[in-house]
Amino acid sequence: MNAAMQVTEIDLETRETRPRIPAPGKCIYCYEVYPDNELTEEHVIPYALAANAMILEKSCCKTCQREITKYEQAVLKHQLGVFRAQTDAPTRNKKDRPKEVDIHFVEVDENMEVTGDLGTRAIPIMAAPTMINLWQSPPPAILQETFSRPSEPWAWSDKAAVDALCKKVAEETGAKHGIAMSIGKVNRQHYLRSLAKMAHAYAAAEVGVDAFTPFLCDIILNKADDLETYVGDMPGIGPFVFDPDHTLQISLGEADGGDAGSYLVVRIQLYPSLRSPEHVVVVGRPTRNLDPNAQSAEQGA
Repeated sequence: MNAAMQVTEIDLETRETRPRIPAPGKCIYCYEVYPDNELTEEHVIPYALAANAMILEKSCCKTCQREITKYEQAVLKHQLGVFRAQTDAPTRNKKDRPKEVDIHFVEVDENMEVTGDLGTRAIPIMAAPTMINLWQSPPPAILQETFSRPSEPWAWSDKAAVDALCKKVAEETGAKHGIAMSIGKVNRQHYLRSLAKMAHAYAAAEVGVDAFTPFLCDIILNKADDLETYVGDMPGIGPFVFDPDHTLQISLGEADGGDAGSYLVVRIQLYPSLRSPEHVVVVGRPTRNLDPNAQSAEQGA
C-alpha cells in the first residue's frame, strides 16, 4: 500500500489541546441533520485517552452516542481501566477509578502447560505490575495486502514487576514449578469497533464530513460486523519519528486501492513507546482531492 500521511502526535503529559473544530451541521455518524441543541460535542479521540485534545462541536446525535457508548466505555473502563489508572491517564472522576486488579495465577511446567490453579488475588493498583492489553490483526482485507499476521491479543507488561510478583506467589503457595499470571482479556469486536469510531471521527474533523464517502457508519452504530474488512494493522506506514514521550499517534492519508481507486485511511497507535500495534483503518473513499498542496495550487490559480 502506498500512503501519504499527515500526522498528529499527542503527548498526554502536557494535556495539549487544539482549537475546537466548528460543527459540521449534522451528526457525523448517521449523517442526519439536527438542531444544534440535539447534538453533543464529540471528543474525536476519547477523553479517557487524550483529554480535550480534539473536540468537534455539535457533531453527534444522542441516538448514535448511545450506540457508541455500549462498546467504547467497555474498552476504556474495563479493558484499559487498570492501565489508565496506573499511568494517570485523563479521567472525569478519579473516585470511579479501580483500586485493585484481580490477577489469576497458575502453576506451569517447563513447557508452559498448566499444572495447577493458584486462584485469583486482588492486588492494589499501585502494587500491581503495569500491564496493557490491545489487539493485533491482519491488514484490512479491502486493501488486498499480500502479507498477513495473526488476529490475536497483544499484551505488554513490566516484566521485572511480573517476575517479582510471581516469585512472591510461588513462595506463599509452595509451588514447585513456574508461575504464570493472567493479564486480562480483550473483546476483539469492541476494540476494533472503537478504532473504527475514532478513525471516522478524526477524518471528519480533519477533512470534513462530506469530503469522503464513509465505509464505517454501520460498523460504528452496531449494524454491521465486517470489522476485518476495514480495520487491521500495517507496521511502517507513514513518516513517523519515534518519540517515547508521545502517548498517541494518529494520522490521515490516502492509500492506493489499485483498480478500486484511492481510499482514505487513518493510522492509530496507542502508547507507541511500548511498540504497540500500528492500526490502519480504511474510513472511506475521497470525494475530492484532499492533497493540501494541490488545494493551495487550485486556490492560487
